[in-house]
Amino acid sequence: MPTPQINKDTVQINLQNGTYEISPRGSALKPFDRGDFLTYKLPFEYNPQARAPIFEAYLDRVLPDKERQRILAEYLGYLFIKHGSSLKLEAALILYGTGANGKSVFFEIVNALLGKQNTTSYSLQELTDNTGYYRAMIANKLVNYASEINGKLETDMFKRMVSGEIIPARLPYGNPMQITQYAKFIFNCNELPKDVEHTPAFFRRWLIVPFDVTIPENEQDKELHTKIIDSELSGVFNWVLEGLNRLLKQKKFSKCDAAQNALEQYKAESNSVQLFLNENEYKSSPTNYKLIKDLYPEYRSFCMEDGAKPFQKKNFTKQLRTLGFVVDRVSQNQLAVFIE
Repeated sequence: MPTPQINKDTVQINLQNGTYEISPRGSALKPFDRGDFLTYKLPFEYNPQARAPIFEAYLDRVLPDKERQRILAEYLGYLFIKHGSSLKLEAALILYGTGANGKSVFFEIVNALLGKQNTTSYSLQELTDNTGYYRAMIANKLVNYASEINGKLETDMFKRMVSGEIIPARLPYGNPMQITQYAKFIFNCNELPKDVEHTPAFFRRWLIVPFDVTIPENEQDKELHTKIIDSELSGVFNWVLEGLNRLLKQKKFSKCDAAQNALEQYKAESNSVQLFLNENEYKSSPTNYKLIKDLYPEYRSFCMEDGAKPFQKKNFTKQLRTLGFVVDRVSQNQLAVFIE
């Protein structure tokens, strides 16, 4: 069997009535071609005139911010860009917020849009474990869309997967293998992952879209996702295509203030050093200082009370520097941070 060659500037999407192709030459629906090596087929036909008024009304109700809507459309379009293509965006999407806010409806629509046989729903902990069993299951899938995100994750493997690198995997009782084409990642969650690596390389891989509108019970339509799935998937797909075309033109995700603010808040709230400093109202000082040997026990006690995992002393000092505080040697060569 010939090895599939990736056309780095072309995106192809299999539907019931043909393959929709976007290339530098333009966009068109073309006949199926086995040489495209597409392993899926979306469960509806491409119809350029199709619209999705119920879906659009749903989005406007649960996510009235148009910037956030654009991010969702672009990320769903991103699912169809193969690993190894020219456009490398290295992003996982989080839909973040408490219940009764429309996240579960979006989950059902996405699974129906892509076809459940083209999706998985494993947790990050499962996907990054050492066995590689769950990674084998996301080979040639379009998305891993899960509600579970907490738990211990192996950060290096997470970064490799989101970057689209070749990753190791294996099936139980099978030989190890390497996979090149596999799912991208969406998570619905009420809480963001804790005890994470505090590096730009980790945080820049997250797109966090807050769902912060709570729908009153008397307004909730338990059949809403069914209505959209039964009659509007072709129209929803056209909305996704708009996002995909925008993404290919911009070569990046659209600006979204809410997503950027959520990411900055996540950085702060997941950093136990930052939380400790905020709680004690410590501020930078040009002259006053505290010895690290005195401050670090305070910090550890704070973490014990708050249920957070403390940094080791060396990394505690490193975090203080990263947060903009001056750490230097003072009298008797003792290490101190200039705060008051």
